Amino acid sequence: MTRLPTDRPLVRATAAAVAIVVAVLLVGQFVPYFATTTNLSKVLLEAAILSVAAFGMTLVLLTGGIDLSVGGVMSLVGVVEVSLVSSGVPWPAAVVVGLGIGLLLGTVNAVIVSRLKLPPFIATFGTLGIAAGLALYIANVIGHPVFPPDFVSLGNDAVLGIPITVMLAVAILIVLEVVTRVTTWGVHLRATGDNFAVARLSGVPVARVLGSAYVISGLLAATAGTMLAARLGTANPLQGEPYTLLAVAACVIGGVDLFGGRGHLWAAGAGAVFLFAIRNIMNLQGVQPFMQDLVIGLLIIAAVLVTVQGPALRDMASDALQRSRHRNAA
Repeated sequence: MTRLPTDRPLVRATAAAVAIVVAVLLVGQFVPYFATTTNLSKVLLEAAILSVAAFGMTLVLLTGGIDLSVGGVMSLVGVVEVSLVSSGVPWPAAVVVGLGIGLLLGTVNAVIVSRLKLPPFIATFGTLGIAAGLALYIANVIGHPVFPPDFVSLGNDAVLGIPITVMLAVAILIVLEVVTRVTTWGVHLRATGDNFAVARLSGVPVARVLGSAYVISGLLAATAGTMLAARLGTANPLQGEPYTLLAVAACVIGGVDLFGGRGHLWAAGAGAVFLFAIRNIMNLQGVQPFMQDLVIGLLIIAAVLVTVQGPALRDMASDALQRSRHRNAA
């Protein structure tokens, strides 16, 4: 009997998403106030911001790279936007400038990684330092201004009970899913991460594909930074700092392969929801912040172990099952 081929990354991502939903629902049953509409809306609102950053990180991870500049870009974009608004620039224009900064820094990463051939870890770590330094400098100059109410409402209000930021995150996800699944670029993106040398020999423009992933990641980090600034109503040079680790964690928990070529954007979004649901549960239970970071770190390690060792364990289990069947048949 012929076995139908299975999409193992899809199966793994689906299993991860189902496990996430089940775990959150089970734990939430024992935590007062977690399952209330107001609280769940807050979780989704926070997760939407991380999801947008994680979408960009997923694209980079699919190429076999990593973008450590995400948090720095988010901080810098927020600080620049609030400084422009405090200077009298209309907030829509300030947002356009902020997104342009994300594109610029993403392009810098793209050039360094795809053209100058520096390792992504080193290249994006350098960009992180540049962005964080600029954010600190600008923040020291401008003080602590705030955004106008109409801008802040975009980061906190809801339409038909759904937060606007969640709608934006879902819209971005749909566009990216279509692009990565339907276009040649999406095929090339996964091929580049799956086997760089074979992709290049097959005619894939690997340098262009690599560069485009970092450019889009920079733009999405800037978008997430704008969403975060709207959520908080102001900006400071450290507010984006945790999001680099959280974006990687969301991707890994969602089943995205750190070694490239395999993973799904929607699963990274599910990972983001899971992370903020867990943080919310721990906050409701009065867990100290340092313990929360410890739990997140353990989750990352566990997810990486499953990603790396999962196929080997599955093959071992399959071999053991086959041997058992042969013994029974004999």
